[in-house]
Amino acid sequence: MNGLDRYQAGLAGLQLPDEWHVDVAIRPRRRSVGIEVKPGGAVTVLIPPTADPNQVARFVRSRRRWITEKVDTAARLAPDHSVKALVDGDEFDLLGRRYRLQFVAEQPAGIGQLPAATADRILYARAESPEQVRRAIIDWYRTAGLAWVKREGRQYELDGRIEGLRYEVRDLGRRRWGLYRGTPKHITALHWAVFGLPVHLAEYVLVHEQAHATRPGGRPHGPAWQRRMNLWMPDWQQRQAELAEVGRHCWLGDH
Repeated sequence: MNGLDRYQAGLAGLQLPDEWHVDVAIRPRRRSVGIEVKPGGAVTVLIPPTADPNQVARFVRSRRRWITEKVDTAARLAPDHSVKALVDGDEFDLLGRRYRLQFVAEQPAGIGQLPAATADRILYARAESPEQVRRAIIDWYRTAGLAWVKREGRQYELDGRIEGLRYEVRDLGRRRWGLYRGTPKHITALHWAVFGLPVHLAEYVLVHEQAHATRPGGRPHGPAWQRRMNLWMPDWQQRQAELAEVGRHCWLGDH
């Protein structure tokens, strides 16, 4: 019986729920047993290489209620992202406005570079392959989002005495809405899909990263960072919770 089998045999005796999909992983750098609950509710027990299997089983048993709560939350907030057919009539949200997609063979009079949105909430796009349309619409989000974040981010630069900050809007994968990269890059980056969220949630993502850009001391989301968030956005925790629910339905480019 190898190392993993010993730990799995110990956990089997706990008769944990099948829907937890419990796995074990040996982490050479760990000094204590840990538990990770992944999006969707799968559970991984993180084990130091010298841990005793019985000790691991006792630890997991002692954390059963905590695991149950975390699994329930992870399952409830599991991603269920929108899928677009990319056909005439598809609807796309951008910074609080909803646009209806309309394909054209030629550029309409008075319309600039395609895709382009009009005041009557039409999103004109060139009739191309679905993949080309997908990329074009994502570029539309990126362009509009970058203009917005540069404009809205400025007030926090001034108030937080943030100097030399740059901005990016790009694909950050399926688990990040934004990030701040410190020296030497000093960049606030937001996922392009943020701009398909309600505006107050896009504002939360921006403020979250701008608070990091002030380079507060201590842990990344520790007391200094929280003080900055409380100053700039007193209801940030409510917005954070809403983002966890609303964000799981957001369009991330799937078709």
